[in-house]
Amino acid sequence: MPPPADHVPRTPDRRSSSSALFGAFRSLTGGRLKSPTPPPSTSSTTYTPARSSSIAETLASPTGSSADGSLKRISERIVPKHVRPVLGGPPELEGLVEQLDSSRSFAERAVAVDKICKIMEDYVIENVLDLWSRASDMLLPEQPDNVADAGYRLLRYCVGLPKLNALERNVLFDAAALRKNDRSFDKRLDNIAALTKGGRHVEACESSLAHFILSSFDTCYKQNVEARKASRQVSGGKRRVEPIQEVENLAQLFQYTVDVCKFNSKVFSDDDLEHLLAKAVKICQETNQLPDIENAIKLFDTIITYVHIPNRSLRPCLEILCAINHHLGNLQQQTWNTLSNLFKSHMGQFAINALLRTLNDGPIRKGRDSSAYRGTIEVLQQILLENGGNGLPIVAMSLLFPALKASIQNPHKTQEELVMGLIDAILSDPPLKELLLSEVDWTELLDIIFTCAERADERLRAQSHKALEEETTSRNGSISRLPAANGAGSVASNGDEAGDVISNLDISTPAPRTEIMSRHSEDKVFKVLSKLDTLSGDLDFVQKEAVMDLFMRLAHRLSDSTTENVIKYYVDERYLHPSNGKWLEACRGVVSGIIKDTSRPRSLRIMAIQAIRETYDTVEVLCPADLVLQCGALLLNNIDEEEDVSVLHELVDFAVHVADRASYNSFADTIELLKRRMQRAAASRNSADSIAHALSVSSLLESDRTLGSPCNVIATGYVRLFIRSVKHSARKTRLLYETLRHIAGTDGYESDARLTVLRLLFRLRADSTHALFVISSAEGRSLAAILCRTKESAAISANEHTSDQTRHEEQSPLRDQRKISGSPLPSNNKPISRHSYTAGRVSKPVPPLWMYPGPKGLPEEPSPDVSRAVFSHINPEFYPLDDDILDMEITLWLELAISLLQKSPDWEIYSYVIVHLGPQLSNQSLVRSCIPQLKMLRNVICEQIRNSSFQEPPPHTLLKKADVAVCLFHILTVLISYHDYFEKSEEDDLVKAFIHGIGNWDRTSKWCIHALSVCCLELPLSVSKSLDTVVQKMSQIVTKPATAIHILDFLTSLARMPELYKNFREDEFKMLFGVSFRYLQHIRDQRERAASTALHSGHRSLRHSGPSRELTASLDPGAKQTNPVEDDLPQYLYSLAYHVIAFWFMGLKMEDRPKLMPWIARSLRFTDSMGRQTDLEEQGQVILDMMNLVGYSDRDETIADEHFAKPGDGEVWKKSWIVGHSLVTIETAARTGVSQIIHRRPCATRCLSVRPLLAPPPPHQVPLTFGLAAEAFHSSSYVGILPEDIFQTFYASLNSSYDPPIALPDDDMIRRAIATFDRISAIDSYKVGVVYIGDGQTDEREILMNDIGPPAYTSFLSDLGTLCRLKGAKFNTGGLDTRNDQDGEFTYCWRDRCIELVFHITTMMPTNRNDDMTYPNKKRHIGNDFVNIIYNDSGLPYNFDTFPSAFNYVHIVIEPESRASFVDRRLDADPDGKDRYYKVQVMSKPGFPDISPAAETKILAGKHLAAYCRLIAINACVFSSVWFIKDGGESVSSWRNRLREIQRLRDRYGAGEAHVGGAGGGVPSSPNGGLGLQGLSSPPSRENGLGGGFKRGSAVTYLSEAGARSSVTSSSQDVGL
Repeated sequence: MPPPADHVPRTPDRRSSSSALFGAFRSLTGGRLKSPTPPPSTSSTTYTPARSSSIAETLASPTGSSADGSLKRISERIVPKHVRPVLGGPPELEGLVEQLDSSRSFAERAVAVDKICKIMEDYVIENVLDLWSRASDMLLPEQPDNVADAGYRLLRYCVGLPKLNALERNVLFDAAALRKNDRSFDKRLDNIAALTKGGRHVEACESSLAHFILSSFDTCYKQNVEARKASRQVSGGKRRVEPIQEVENLAQLFQYTVDVCKFNSKVFSDDDLEHLLAKAVKICQETNQLPDIENAIKLFDTIITYVHIPNRSLRPCLEILCAINHHLGNLQQQTWNTLSNLFKSHMGQFAINALLRTLNDGPIRKGRDSSAYRGTIEVLQQILLENGGNGLPIVAMSLLFPALKASIQNPHKTQEELVMGLIDAILSDPPLKELLLSEVDWTELLDIIFTCAERADERLRAQSHKALEEETTSRNGSISRLPAANGAGSVASNGDEAGDVISNLDISTPAPRTEIMSRHSEDKVFKVLSKLDTLSGDLDFVQKEAVMDLFMRLAHRLSDSTTENVIKYYVDERYLHPSNGKWLEACRGVVSGIIKDTSRPRSLRIMAIQAIRETYDTVEVLCPADLVLQCGALLLNNIDEEEDVSVLHELVDFAVHVADRASYNSFADTIELLKRRMQRAAASRNSADSIAHALSVSSLLESDRTLGSPCNVIATGYVRLFIRSVKHSARKTRLLYETLRHIAGTDGYESDARLTVLRLLFRLRADSTHALFVISSAEGRSLAAILCRTKESAAISANEHTSDQTRHEEQSPLRDQRKISGSPLPSNNKPISRHSYTAGRVSKPVPPLWMYPGPKGLPEEPSPDVSRAVFSHINPEFYPLDDDILDMEITLWLELAISLLQKSPDWEIYSYVIVHLGPQLSNQSLVRSCIPQLKMLRNVICEQIRNSSFQEPPPHTLLKKADVAVCLFHILTVLISYHDYFEKSEEDDLVKAFIHGIGNWDRTSKWCIHALSVCCLELPLSVSKSLDTVVQKMSQIVTKPATAIHILDFLTSLARMPELYKNFREDEFKMLFGVSFRYLQHIRDQRERAASTALHSGHRSLRHSGPSRELTASLDPGAKQTNPVEDDLPQYLYSLAYHVIAFWFMGLKMEDRPKLMPWIARSLRFTDSMGRQTDLEEQGQVILDMMNLVGYSDRDETIADEHFAKPGDGEVWKKSWIVGHSLVTIETAARTGVSQIIHRRPCATRCLSVRPLLAPPPPHQVPLTFGLAAEAFHSSSYVGILPEDIFQTFYASLNSSYDPPIALPDDDMIRRAIATFDRISAIDSYKVGVVYIGDGQTDEREILMNDIGPPAYTSFLSDLGTLCRLKGAKFNTGGLDTRNDQDGEFTYCWRDRCIELVFHITTMMPTNRNDDMTYPNKKRHIGNDFVNIIYNDSGLPYNFDTFPSAFNYVHIVIEPESRASFVDRRLDADPDGKDRYYKVQVMSKPGFPDISPAAETKILAGKHLAAYCRLIAINACVFSSVWFIKDGGESVSSWRNRLREIQRLRDRYGAGEAHVGGAGGGVPSSPNGGLGLQGLSSPPSRENGLGGGFKRGSAVTYLSEAGARSSVTSSSQDVGL
């Protein structure tokens, strides 16, 4: 709509058409006007001169018929008189002109028009007014369109005449413009355009042209809109293809106006231009057609270029152009060109000011502020970026920022975004940045940024609050999602598209901060602040201070890098230092803007925390206490709400730092603060699904997984405080101890937090004075392996599970047909694996919360020193205690541990307790006051084991209940050491519990057998009482691969404790021997089956299935996985079974041995599956020999006498025979028959002396000698008795053909063979090193320099064996010097009928610290010993690699149960340590099987220590000897070695005769009838040489060549090493 009349400026009236005609006619009659623009008439329709100021009144007045009526009257009155006749054309033209008269009918007139038009095409007509005056009425408004069309057609030919005078032009122009409201605007415009030559020739039309154009815009645009509307209605909304005439009319009008402005701009006055521009602006604002706007832009550009923009039109035009530039991308280039022309003109700076005024005062057109602002700012931005280039003006920053600030005076989101976008563009352009840096005052700029940011935050907060309210009201128990805020707040700062999830379980959780979602790369404020940060390095001090202040106020809006720079600036400029008067406010800003902003990266928040922490350290020194408290509270108050575990860890670390140095009252406040945070975390914990929690923990980042849950972070803080406080503060320790016990015993806390506390509580230890300390590393790795809590065992368990699944799938092909995943197995098809596929069992294990090796157990390294204030036990006589002394009341902790064993529902907690309780209980000084609790613990565990009521592992662990039982049995094993406090019935109950574990669960048998080995020493009466049951249980499971070696080892050790079985009867002995026989029979059956299937052969083919992770658990983290010993060395187990028979037979009472000999001999023979009795094995042969040797004697040690015959007894004759499995040598003095019989057997060498009781012959007896013999009878050369006579006396056989003796020739070969045999000892000799480690020692050289130990160590050595002199020793010293005391004067040795031990004791070897050879001399002995006993008195954990060696396989480590200083040991009431308890643990070389009963630590009293270690050492030595040559040969005992030597002689000298013994054991008959008729015995060689002394190069050479077959009796030669 056109503006109201009262709003349009009024201009002088223009003349009507009749006035114009009157003036024209007057000039034709001779009156000459002085001016082409006569003064205006006072009538309502007056003529307007050219360049009239305004036509508003004319446009506003209604259009009537007065002008047309005036035209008609004048035409009727004066035309005939004054108008000249038409000239030119054919003669008929005159008639045709007459035919145009209005008196004629329209049909006639129309014909005349057509003919005249044709004439005018061919002729040039003059005086056209005469013609037109007759037809002018055809264009009157009241004429119908067909009449008007004829008039327009005639008028078109008239205006096209080349020589029209001014009057004619004026009249014809007015005629063309006369019909203002018809639908033929195109014809009118066409006539006017033709008349004015497209605006180029406007003579006589100047005064009317502007009026025509201005009035036509309203009419034409209105018709345009109506036509488009009608067209849409007709087409049903579809787009029309054919053009609309009204649309074309408007476009042609714009084009004509452009042409007029280009060629005759003088026709428009300033008012005309204002109205023209206003109409163009209005069209742009109202139209929705792109061509209309495009035409308007062309008009604007033409006026700017060829005319000028009036001042009052400048802002409206700029605003509409800016709006077009913003909204219409297709017209941006055209619009910008127009604007550029304006800015480049002399009006450029005015235009800039107009834009700024728009920002200051607001747009002219209200209600469209956003569009105008947006376009204005974009144009300003483009001009700014040009920075004076391309002829554009420069925008002063000093004017821009106040204008921008004014534009955002009222809150408006869009405008604020536009302003921030402009500032961002300024900061992005280098020249503009330089221009900005030159500005001194940045106040306006920073105020704009702060205002925009604050308002955006307010919108976000309101939006989030509204969304939260809506969600709260609509919450129905299901998880809902908080709607993201729109605009800048729609994207989370971390780039995640998902919104924050609020569960119905988190109602109490505070709503997330809205600032979290207002910081992202598309946010305008964020971008501006980031660019300001990049610019901060170029700012002067004042600017940078203002910018940093802004940054701190908008910290939640900053990027992470910017925030980091702010923190560094505040730290570097010491804004947080007390020297700054506003340091506390600055600190508060850092806390509220950065630390509390949970959307920040944890590294940034931690950096801010560290900055505040540094401030606290300074304030603590310089400021009063109240300021110190305020500063500390800035961080401590954040603990309660913090959820990020890494940030919480830093806050808790600060809390620990503060509390550690605080007074007790402040310390208690900090503890309470941490406790509240932990309780809040526990309240919000979903305790219904521990598996889900474990899975969620596994999905965390590595750093989060290390720190654990928030509860764990708090618990870690408590643990750190305890470690720091326990050494010196009794009151703090008491408070922490109560808190830790509360955490450990509360199921509501997270499992990892409870585990953290348990890691500390289970590391509590006490020294011999009961002073408390904390050990740095946990004990119980092998137990952890049972529960798959070591890296190696977990891998084995996973492999087993995978293979089990594979086998199960292969063996159950119908499983797929059932289409039931994870369905249980049929009851008649049980799986052979340890994992049953029951319903609900998960296939993928859940990552456990604790492992070996895992993260460091304690958050801080505890002090190695004991506490001066906290004790585990204080004698009642010292009560009441001072505040500085604390009785720890370990009883409370032990009661808590018992309760966890009884009812803990959390497997992670329960498993940790059962693994680590035993090692802690081994420290008897710690639990000195806990006797009732220890008895309760024993009762609880025994009850659980009897009833199998202990906890079963959850399915996801892939463990079995037996694995738990193993750990419980270990705890019971440790409790054995407290038997002095138990009743006899309780001791019996302990032993029965272990017996119950043998065979009841497969995995517990080994552990129970090992425990019983300790009971044999500690509880002999209870073991003796149930020993028959023990043997019976063992006989039932001895064929199981995992337990056979432990049973046989146990029986070999038990054989050396006769007091335990002194009441055994024959049946019980048979049952015991039957254990070995059953195992041997089992092995033989396996071997026979293997041979029958031709799969394997020999002993090495005996492979037992079912690898056990128990045997693969190594104490060394780097240990490689090994196969079970029964897989690697089956021959060892086979021989061990024979050893059991031998040891137990020798352990029988002498009167019982003959009774069992026939039964044992029969049992040694094996009957195969065909019923055939096989040949006696080599081991069986030596067993038979042993029984024959000791069956009737306990005094079997004999020695040969070199002087058995006196000189008068005659010359000594010597002869040897092989008799059965023995070698008999008889030496006889030929005159008197005095003889010495040396009976060499596999098991021993027996020497006898025989003196025939010769009686004088009767007088009547015929002399026995004649001749020379008679003469020599009384001389020493007389030969009266030969060795054969003595031999026949003892070995005459009634059936010599069955087992004839084999006589051996008396030659050098036989003498050498016998000498070699004599060098094979009948006793297996082993050497064991003994090393003492003093207090705090860890270095090998320093340790080997020890030459003395405490009394308890000395007592231990004396119990190991007998002190023996080395010099001149006849036994095998294991390489110790026997000539010059180079390895010491004495050593300890031990021996029974089968085995001899020599101890290489480093403290008894010569020690000279100034002698460089002291260390290598000691090292060469213990370095070559397979087994070493390490008496570790250092107070530190022992490391196997302390003594590097290729030959050390086993270290038996002895440690006191509680460490003590040197002075404490001297003051001990029991200096010899007999009543003190010690820990014994066998540590083995990586890859060496852990088969020892002390592979897991055992606790024994000092009086039993040496015996137990000796038994362990014996078994370890035997196995190590076998292990040493496992890949290079067979380990053969000395008995078997001696048997083989005899067999070699038999094979050599008795070949050809039938064998009478078993395989390899038969005795061939003599070729000469068996009576040794190879020749008579002869006197001994005068050389009297029996072979040189035996000398070996080294232990390695000896062992590699002869294995462990025997010991070699030391000769007079040095035994080198």
